[in-house]
Amino acid sequence: MKNILLLSLCLSLSMTTISAQGIDFFKGEWEAALEQARNQDKLIFVDAYATWCGPCKRMAADVFPDPQVGAFYNRNFISLKMDMEAPENAAFRARYPVAAFPTLYYISPDGEVVQSVKGAQSVDQFISTGEKALALSEPTGDYAEQYADGDRSPELVYKYVRSLIRNGESHLKVANDYLRDQNDLNTPENLQFIMLAATEADSRIFTMMTERKKEIVAANSEDLYYSQVFSACQATATKSIEYSSVDLLEEAWEKIEEYYPEKAEKFKYDTEMAYALAHRDGKTFAKAARGYAKNIIAGDAAKLNDFALRIANDFETDKGALDVAQYAATEAIKYNSDTFRHYYTLAIVENKLGNTKQALAAARKARVLAEADTPNAVRMLTAFIETLERQG
Repeated sequence: MKNILLLSLCLSLSMTTISAQGIDFFKGEWEAALEQARNQDKLIFVDAYATWCGPCKRMAADVFPDPQVGAFYNRNFISLKMDMEAPENAAFRARYPVAAFPTLYYISPDGEVVQSVKGAQSVDQFISTGEKALALSEPTGDYAEQYADGDRSPELVYKYVRSLIRNGESHLKVANDYLRDQNDLNTPENLQFIMLAATEADSRIFTMMTERKKEIVAANSEDLYYSQVFSACQATATKSIEYSSVDLLEEAWEKIEEYYPEKAEKFKYDTEMAYALAHRDGKTFAKAARGYAKNIIAGDAAKLNDFALRIANDFETDKGALDVAQYAATEAIKYNSDTFRHYYTLAIVENKLGNTKQALAAARKARVLAEADTPNAVRMLTAFIETLERQG
């Protein structure tokens, strides 16, 4: 899980999300969610929200659809959205009251609250909160002691490996030792164990999982299988950053291309940008970023604008990267020329490129657009324009 967090941080420059890779919220009632949690031996995550709540809406729009969030939460939780003001949720509200929206509940299969947190969170905070809930629900020590005493029962080894994964500790030796002793890897218990332990795409257990796709999907679901493939490829890409290994990065690309081709193009751009950003490689970053802007977020003005701004912040003096930011900002205006924010972003980028004249033109256009209903922005833009005029 520490690996997931690291990659999440590196990928934060990318503002797009893949809804199919976000949280797959349970569609049934509370009692059905409890039953599924008991069957899958998972915690339940509940987004206790109100329809009018702004922070709730922001999490729903920006955090829950995030691919890193989806990979982590789909694997570890049964997730449920609960409108706390809806009459049909009165029984849940009575047992799990809220004093602020959103409240994020982490509940055991027997209905006990493991952890609750008030207020909206960022992607990184949200994953960290989920990690803490998992660690609170399943300490490793008891399982480690039983394992050291010789208990190799499937139930104990499964729980031990799961607790190691949940606590961010290495589990591959225990998992591989267990699997080497199995005569039939296709039993329901072993298929479930393989799914659990296949956390990295550059591992033997990942190959075992992909070789048994049909059986694993039949026992679980396609969504869970592909979520695990995506998560494992992410983990290998993260390891490539940690160890400065292009070979590992390329292996992650090969695996996702082979086993999840629908997500391969965006995954490659995301991870190449993350690798380049971590190593301050502006040339490689610029090449990947341009492809990302042209092929992944083309036509989406808001995403292009956010992408341009983040590049400008991360590569303030790298001309190649700033050229991509200029392209993305210009494209954002092409698709939406009615908001001052897009012109302001272009002005910032042009200024960092040393193009004071172009920066002034964009800033003045931004101020005109802001005059209608954004007085605070007008003051900010006026100060920016005065600074540019002194430069020129």
